[in-house]
Amino acid sequence: MAGSLLDNGARVFEYVVTTGSNKPIQELRFPINVLEVFDVKELVARVMNYHDIPCFVETGLNNKLKNFVDNERQNLHDDQAALLLQKIRDDPTLIDHVADVVAEKYKNTWQEYAPPISTQPNNFPLSYHYLIHSPAMQILMQLEKKYHSAVAKLLSDKEQSLTKMCERHRGEMSRACDHVGFEYTTEDVSILATKQLADTDRMQKHWEDNYRRLTEEQKQEYCDLVIRLAEEMKQSDNKLNENGPVHNEVQRLLDHNRGRSLVSTRDPSEDVESESSVTVSCGILMEESFTINLGAQLKTMHNIRLVVADMLYFCRYSDDGEMEAQRFQTAMSLYSNSLSAIVLITDKNLNECSGIEKEFRTVCESSTEFHFETLQDQTTKVKEHALEASERRNRSLSSEETIEYKQNIDEMDGTGTLNEGDFYITKHSNLSQVHLVFHLVAEENQLRTKASLTTVTSRHSVILGLRHILKVASSHDIRHITIPLLLSHELTEEITFQWCVKRAELVMKCIKGFMMEMATWDGGISRTIQFVIPPGVSEEAFDRLRYTLPEVFRTTSTRNLTPAHRKLPTR
Repeated sequence: MAGSLLDNGARVFEYVVTTGSNKPIQELRFPINVLEVFDVKELVARVMNYHDIPCFVETGLNNKLKNFVDNERQNLHDDQAALLLQKIRDDPTLIDHVADVVAEKYKNTWQEYAPPISTQPNNFPLSYHYLIHSPAMQILMQLEKKYHSAVAKLLSDKEQSLTKMCERHRGEMSRACDHVGFEYTTEDVSILATKQLADTDRMQKHWEDNYRRLTEEQKQEYCDLVIRLAEEMKQSDNKLNENGPVHNEVQRLLDHNRGRSLVSTRDPSEDVESESSVTVSCGILMEESFTINLGAQLKTMHNIRLVVADMLYFCRYSDDGEMEAQRFQTAMSLYSNSLSAIVLITDKNLNECSGIEKEFRTVCESSTEFHFETLQDQTTKVKEHALEASERRNRSLSSEETIEYKQNIDEMDGTGTLNEGDFYITKHSNLSQVHLVFHLVAEENQLRTKASLTTVTSRHSVILGLRHILKVASSHDIRHITIPLLLSHELTEEITFQWCVKRAELVMKCIKGFMMEMATWDGGISRTIQFVIPPGVSEEAFDRLRYTLPEVFRTTSTRNLTPAHRKLPTR
């Protein structure tokens, strides 16, 4: 059975024994399993004792048996490895499975690759909330900035490394294509392309592992410092003990980071990066604020903002120098009853990441998530729950509807586990101005067409999805919600002035009705609703929308004798 994957290592060992020149030659033969032999000397001693073999044979028998076991064991492993490699060559999709198995074995065997284990995970939120409302708040902000800089450097190194590799690959492929028929054949070009693809995948995996290891180490270190610093402050009568061991440890970390920044040389490319960061910080191009009162009898005051900006402006940090100031309000309200959220229009296919979701993932990965799971882990759980929801829908449908539903699933190649109007929520602590993100599933390309003005009504699934989002917000202490007013994150050529006005008017009227419903859900709590218009809208269209908003949200009162035109805010 040698060379087979089912080979269990059973062999027959033969040894010729000569006890003298005039003595007959004796043969020693016994079965042995080369995979189960751990001590050759012990086995030889037992065999010699059982067969009454003279002691002068022991040395030769030891050497012979050891060489036999080593050679047979090596041959067995080589044959099995060759068969496994051939199996992978026949089916390259097995590579990912093999990599996962090997990675899992490394995690379970080596401490260096094992995931970090927090000693007191349940104490971290309470400790953080205690410190962020204490004099230690500034220290936490500086620590987070330090970790953010380390992640930014790693991502910058990754980008440079991949860029250099792409340039080298481009040069190699260009040279090979130019010399096809002379130095290279078409088969050589195909082999080169395969090799370059494998090199790129290997480089990507290398940087992903480095990123994961760095963020896990940062999270473990940060959580441990927060818990111990909170305990130290409580022992010092809620005062920051500047001579305490934990405080000194944090200061050493911060001083070490400052020292490295002082001696580092400035790269000319940093000037370009600083210019781009300034562009991001100026993300709000036009804005207008309103105060409205909604309700039939008991009126509730709300703030309405109309903003022209990129949706991800509320997630990015505008500049490293202003990061502490931007993080302050978000961190203070992280564990509170005044949360902030935005609504992102996303695709129903959870297995792919494109458009604004891809940009959003890049923003999330620009710094370590200390309080919640990573975006990738949260999305993985969403996929599992989406499959369960899909099965429940399938069971609740009639037989004809079930057949049609299964056909739709098959047409979408098994990725259509979410329907238009569904949404899922991700939690974040490393974004600029938001804590929660509602990912509203919709066909954004269809929502931007001219025909959508007639198909998208107050009963459309996306509009109903907004209603469900506001209902969740009212029951989970979300006081600030940012909504794409046009149900789109970018403007196209098909989007005209009249299209913007009609779509905005529809969304405003629906949101107004949902907000009046919210008063019955939560008893009437003041909130801030922020309507965001994609960049590129004309000033004329913005002026029209800012005059439309108070008309939609107008309230009548017999005691208010102020002329209507004076109620309009000035820009």
